[in-house]
Amino acid sequence: MFRTTLPLRFAHCDPAGIAYYPRYFELCDAAIEDWTAAVLGITRREMHVDRGLGLPTVTLTADFAVPSHLGDMLDFTVNVTRVGRSSVDLNVDIDCACERRFSVRYTQVLTDLAEGTSRPWPPELHERLIKESA
Repeated sequence: MFRTTLPLRFAHCDPAGIAYYPRYFELCDAAIEDWTAAVLGITRREMHVDRGLGLPTVTLTADFAVPSHLGDMLDFTVNVTRVGRSSVDLNVDIDCACERRFSVRYTQVLTDLAEGTSRPWPPELHERLIKESA
């Protein structure tokens, strides 16, 4: 389980100061990017630029429980729920002051950026994912 806290900024809100739902997904992507570095041990820059790999989302399901407001500190918890040959399923739960605000379930696929095709996890990354899912 990986945790990070991100603020809900003005850029993430509608004119009334309430979180605008597409910006929630940007915040989730930021949390997953931090998870990639912490859990897989590879930054997105290393993944994309040095290794030519991407991790695009192929499936996304979201549940919105309570609105968030400008200035809220959002706690993101990223959990690995399934590891495939080239894919990973992640649950991202977002809370504020111990209250569930929303949650997102993702399937992401490791992709060769030059060819645009899925690619099996390199052994060291697969091993880290398996350990994280246990």
